[in-house]
Amino acid sequence: MLEQFKQKYLEEVNDLLNEMESALLELEHRPDSEDGVNKIFRVMHTIKGTSGMYDFKDVEKLTHQIENVYGAIRDSRQPVGKNLISTTLEGVDIIRQMLNMPDNDHTEQLNRFLEKLAVTTGSKEPEPSAPAAETAADDQEGQGGTATYYVVFKPDANIASRGVNLTRIIEDLDRIPGVVVIPHNYPDSDEYASKFFMYWEAIFATDKPLADIEEIFLFANDEAQITKIAPYDLFQLPEFVSELQHQQQSDNDLNLDAIYAIARENKVKALETVTQFTPEPTASNLAKEESIIGRNIDAFETKNTSIKVAADKLDELMNLVSDLVVTKAQVLAIADKYNLPELDNLYEKIDKLSNKFKDNALSMRLLPIESMMLRFERLIRDLSKELGKQIDFITEGTDTELDKTIIDNIAVPLMHIIRNSIDHGIEPVERRRQLKKPDHGVIKFTAFYSGANVFIQVQDDGAGMNPEYLKQKAIEKGFLKAGQPVTTRQLYDLVFRPGFSTAQTITGISGRGVGMDVVKQHIIKLRGEIEMDSEVNLGTITTIKLPLTLSIVDSLLVALGDTLLLIPLYLVDSCLQTSINGINPEKRIFIYNGDPLPVINLRSLLETRGEQPDNTALIIVKYKELRICLTADKVIGEHQAVLKSLGPYFAYQEYISGASILGDGRIALVLDTNKLIRLVETNKNH
Repeated sequence: MLEQFKQKYLEEVNDLLNEMESALLELEHRPDSEDGVNKIFRVMHTIKGTSGMYDFKDVEKLTHQIENVYGAIRDSRQPVGKNLISTTLEGVDIIRQMLNMPDNDHTEQLNRFLEKLAVTTGSKEPEPSAPAAETAADDQEGQGGTATYYVVFKPDANIASRGVNLTRIIEDLDRIPGVVVIPHNYPDSDEYASKFFMYWEAIFATDKPLADIEEIFLFANDEAQITKIAPYDLFQLPEFVSELQHQQQSDNDLNLDAIYAIARENKVKALETVTQFTPEPTASNLAKEESIIGRNIDAFETKNTSIKVAADKLDELMNLVSDLVVTKAQVLAIADKYNLPELDNLYEKIDKLSNKFKDNALSMRLLPIESMMLRFERLIRDLSKELGKQIDFITEGTDTELDKTIIDNIAVPLMHIIRNSIDHGIEPVERRRQLKKPDHGVIKFTAFYSGANVFIQVQDDGAGMNPEYLKQKAIEKGFLKAGQPVTTRQLYDLVFRPGFSTAQTITGISGRGVGMDVVKQHIIKLRGEIEMDSEVNLGTITTIKLPLTLSIVDSLLVALGDTLLLIPLYLVDSCLQTSINGINPEKRIFIYNGDPLPVINLRSLLETRGEQPDNTALIIVKYKELRICLTADKVIGEHQAVLKSLGPYFAYQEYISGASILGDGRIALVLDTNKLIRLVETNKNH
């Protein structure tokens, strides 16, 4: 059970670190942002409070020191320096290492960081501890730093099932000197009668910082509302004590309106003992207090609009959807075989329900592309500083959604592309000035829908690629022959060839002949396409086309004897029947609408047994400007394929990428058309 809670802790900390990293990058652009500083302070305070429970002592120590630093910044209202932001980002990376490798000894790494943090903040010791910093801030508000707080704690009915110790919370609250704790029972309710049925109000004056009060409710912060109602000790006013005693005799919630009225009436008396007084509550403020405090349980009911679901549960759901799609096809096969009209009607209902079920399940797996942006922003920030370049990162359409599997696999290729834009594309400041360009280069990330696909574009305003230089490098490396005619598009596509690099020098970032070929392989595995366009001194744009999902694909079902093949429908241009004699056997071409198209005989390629019929089906597949013909015995029709991975038996078949179960139980193999297209492209280049 503890391990389960620990795993949840790790997931939550990772989310908090992402939130903090985003706040730090925002602070770099707006160093005086109070919200950013407060967010970092809260994140560190939350992680610190839970890390000790799971024996992450080093994490607890590191987060405590960062919390102290940003607590002091928050209190002094000073802007955050860039060196401190860089050091804090380094701290975020170290925390991740500590969490990912808990068995390692991080003592030396921790001490080095704390020393660096101390130097960055201008002292050998981190800033004063959070309580001292908080008290110093409170000293400016009231005598001795004392303030009066109101707390209402209304636990969720299922709080006990979360392992929260309510007794400990009430005991910690009761330890505050002078606190008045008022218990209440919920109104009669079936829900609370069978679960938890109490809530509490408390009012007290203390010189402790707000963070210490919040820490009491660390594991139930959603159920507790804390309000500072005066920046001094209200208990020093006899009128307040009398009113509080009167209200305690009632079963109702505390009437804060009456308490605020006493504070207003005794304003002069209060100012004799404190230097500042809380602003008088306006009608809007009182309305806000009313909404916070509430007068019944309904005011504190929270409705979650989203929940976290484990990835393996989504995978299991997709497997069930796949089984449903196969079962639907089986029902149709039986209806056709036995000519049962009643079953036809039932099939139509199943078809509608399964399509809705499929769409709903697929939508659950969709994630916004925005979830990848943080790592790109961090990459651009760190790499531009390393190379001495100034780069602005602009994004559009990051709310576009993709399947989780694609999101997980597309991040690394995109980082390669962005890294190339920074290293090869954006020029150093001096060079940009010579070209009369702004000092700051621009990398623009754009995503948008088009039909059943998502397009992602990465564009920079850098040096661009010179086609003549690409041609020269291709000839030197043997990719082209001198004098061989080649289009600009073909020259740009050479960038994706293994071993082809345009880097002048080898660095730790690029120039080793690997990168874009790996990017293309990743994209092809995702059934996607990639291409580049460029203009000298204007920049380069890389466009990636991806399917929305990888699980279910609309396909064209064809037969080679007893072998069934599936071709992704989005690649199919047209189908026709022709005599085998219509194909030139020597050049392996077919004349279609006046154009000679290369022909791939699938029987020969896949070594299928049996004789090829004289009347052959031709499937014309289109990829960009390239069209090729695939021969098959016959075209059966469209099929919604649920893709399954192949076992080791088919590992040797490089032109088969997967399989699908048909309604009658037979297996159809998925043709890897991307490899066939590359085969034709390679033959054309040679």
